[in-house]
Amino acid sequence: MPSSGVEADRALLELACAAHHLVDLEMVRVSGLSPRQWQLRVKAGVWHPVVPGVWRHLATPETFELRVRAGARALGDDAAVAGAAAAAWWGLDGFDPATEAVSFVVPRTRKWRGSVEVHTTRDWRASDLLRRDGVRVASATRLILDLAEFGETPRRIEGAIDSAIRHRLTSVPTLRRRIADAGGRGRRGVPLLRELMLDSGGESWLERRFLRLVRDGGLSRPRTQVNYVREGGRAMRVDFEFAGGLVVEVSGRLGHTSDRDRQKDGRRRNAVLASGRRVREFTTADVVEDPDYVLDSIRSAMP
Repeated sequence: MPSSGVEADRALLELACAAHHLVDLEMVRVSGLSPRQWQLRVKAGVWHPVVPGVWRHLATPETFELRVRAGARALGDDAAVAGAAAAAWWGLDGFDPATEAVSFVVPRTRKWRGSVEVHTTRDWRASDLLRRDGVRVASATRLILDLAEFGETPRRIEGAIDSAIRHRLTSVPTLRRRIADAGGRGRRGVPLLRELMLDSGGESWLERRFLRLVRDGGLSRPRTQVNYVREGGRAMRVDFEFAGGLVVEVSGRLGHTSDRDRQKDGRRRNAVLASGRRVREFTTADVVEDPDYVLDSIRSAMP
């Protein structure tokens, strides 16, 4: 290979390293490779297409992140990662980057032909489009609406809602406003979202299960994730607070297994009791296997 070709190959590799290991035709041109030289390298398998117009080097594995970045580069700024792919990009529960297909959303007027899954929409709001790790991605609120519209399963949407709330990527009031607005526009999936929102507001599957138990038992919905200020100005958050000051905590197996975790839980419970509030604590087994005990305990503790 001529020395000029070697230098151009080195220049292209440097450009790729600075662009998450991806190249496009403009980068090929800047590197100094001629169209014929480039075609020979693609034909030889040195560079592999990820999406039309974007390539990776043969030594670079094709990962979820690489496919997302390649699609974003090919589609440009009027596109955002959408649906399950967006949920995986945000790290929401139940969405594994290793298995999710990459998809994007673009304005309805946009035309696209290629191997990337693209959804079109008339609802193209700047507030729905955020950047995470350099990629334009649908906000958590928007991707939850899209999951319902794209026909995702209720269990996966529940996981997206609860983990998005836990990570402070959205909130119950924000979701309810957007769902109400989407319902007025006749958007698909709104009835399912309304149903799933009935028991949302907690931060885990167990807390959602508890809220459904309370609703089915005819009790008034408690406030969720309530913040108190301890003596000395330190913040403290409890799972639920019912009218009259009754605090309820639900404890799953995860996050409550070590001595340090149990110490924190005990001290928080003591701080709540010291503030004059009544406290009831239930385990996963209580909520799932003995719901009558949970409901009777709450009723007996109410003023």
